[in-house]
Amino acid sequence: RILHRLPLRVIAASDVPSVRDVQPPTCTSMLRRAASRGFDASTLPRAAAQATLLQASRGFAAAASEPKDLSAAWASLAAYDSKAAGAFLNGEAAKAKAELGAAGYALAREYVVDHGKSLNFDGTVEVDSFDAANLWLREADGRAILAFRGSDTQKNLANVRSTETCSMYGHRLQAAVAEGEFAPLVALMSAGDFSGCRVLAVTGHSLGGGCASMLAVLMNDKSDPLGFGEAPIN
Repeated sequence: RILHRLPLRVIAASDVPSVRDVQPPTCTSMLRRAASRGFDASTLPRAAAQATLLQASRGFAAAASEPKDLSAAWASLAAYDSKAAGAFLNGEAAKAKAELGAAGYALAREYVVDHGKSLNFDGTVEVDSFDAANLWLREADGRAILAFRGSDTQKNLANVRSTETCSMYGHRLQAAVAEGEFAPLVALMSAGDFSGCRVLAVTGHSLGGGCASMLAVLMNDKSDPLGFGEAPIN
């Protein structure tokens, strides 16, 4: 799922070699492989390779101006550091944070909203439900990454699956995510939080990707629906 959000070279289906069943690699090993030698469809099961090709053909190849690194993907994974996400994702999140540190990023701000109790993602254990977003900053060049956490509880999943819409910030949005997930986190943010950023990448996986999309649209809206003023960032 993370690889589907990455800049990919568009290749023809005929270029994809036959794929044998292999043990699925971890998120971190897949990202390291992509970083070290570029996307290699032979490392993925056939269905995943075909899905990735389809995503790429629909325009997931990033704009030429976007830096060719995987830091935004690492930041998306690092956001899964909640108890609700479970031990495996917590371990992967810790590795992702180490990768961000090695790339020169430091955690500048954390935004956390307490949503009380909920069943975990698997629906097996009651856990504390927290939505979160992390702002990472690389002071050397002013590049920042704001990563929204994805779904890690049944409450999150219910919001994602809702089909209701609402009017907020001058746009028509998916109501449960906009009102229940996005707005409480953004209410904790201010223009001053991004004063040290020259370039801001907004990212996230699953629910986090939806919140990231909303913020990207609203921060580029000239009517300034978030009340951030004219932010001096790209």
